[in-house]
Amino acid sequence: MRTAGLPSRIRRVAALALLALAAPTFAQVAEPGYTIGEHASAAGWNLSIRGEWPTQCAPALDGVRLDGNDLRIDVRSPLSLCERRPMPFAIELDPALALDRAELAPGVYRVSFYAADGAQAAPKLRAFALLERGAPDGAAVVPEAGFWWSSGDVDAGRTVLSLEAQGGELSVALMSYDRFGQPLWYFGAAPLRGHVAHVPLLYLAGGHEPFAAAAAPPRGEPALTLDLQFESGAHALGWLSRERGDGSLQLQGFDLVRLPLAEAADGAAWRGDWVLVADSDETAPQRLRLAQYRDLDAQHFELRDAAGIVLLCTREPTQPEWPPSSCGVRRADGSLLGTLDSVALTRMDGVRGDGVALHLLRVTR
Repeated sequence: MRTAGLPSRIRRVAALALLALAAPTFAQVAEPGYTIGEHASAAGWNLSIRGEWPTQCAPALDGVRLDGNDLRIDVRSPLSLCERRPMPFAIELDPALALDRAELAPGVYRVSFYAADGAQAAPKLRAFALLERGAPDGAAVVPEAGFWWSSGDVDAGRTVLSLEAQGGELSVALMSYDRFGQPLWYFGAAPLRGHVAHVPLLYLAGGHEPFAAAAAPPRGEPALTLDLQFESGAHALGWLSRERGDGSLQLQGFDLVRLPLAEAADGAAWRGDWVLVADSDETAPQRLRLAQYRDLDAQHFELRDAAGIVLLCTREPTQPEWPPSSCGVRRADGSLLGTLDSVALTRMDGVRGDGVALHLLRVTR
């Protein structure tokens, strides 16, 4: 593959794609520490936390707090002078009951588990999970396959992820750098459930360059955990975590965006041929050529078909390279056909005015 003369972002991705061809597949590994699970019951939504407590003094629930969709659960051992010998630990609770509420609203909850192993000890983060309460609202989110970039300066050498969803499974390759500037590769796969995925990542080590003599085969070592919450087909919230030496969890959050492979990521990147499809037997697919692009202001742009169909898209002015947050589809007479609230580079999903699911699928650029 020749990359000379290509834009800088395309050159970087082309190099990463060549290396990705040799990436081996590894089986999932068991995760250490505590795990947070959920199950529905006749009474409501129950959470369970399991692991090994570091001492022989069993902890008790010390509080449940909810701030927006951030749910924090604290436990504490009431004693400090305890034998330092691990024992099995499990707790189950209904968060709505603990918060004195009838129920929690549907949505994705970011659940953090903090534990203090003594009466005066400081609580430490021990586990983190994304749990989706109830059915997702609106059309299902389909993350677009390809390279996703963590938020920040495009040319700052930031973290890159390659994502692909197939048959309910999400595969992830994370490419970053260590403190010496050397590349780091991680790989994992896990089920994609609704809007969330919990992916244990293996650090890829060993192997050899494509034209070098064969060396030791690549191997995978347990390293990080990646939790993803997909806001749309091209935007996700991500959290990377790893265990510290004291058994606590180090957690880092970031935005993740699927971007056009071009120097400029304005609305012109969505020009091309598309097919408008509704989940309705009586509606025939409609082919659109969105060739007429107009930048309206820092927050809006429109794409127009020769037949009069207009796509009016809204974007965050503080994030000019991000895909639009939504696009309204208007007929030639100006009436609103529907709203697409999951906008990616090759697919947009939303609903018509009558509630029927609506999709816009790219045919050519």
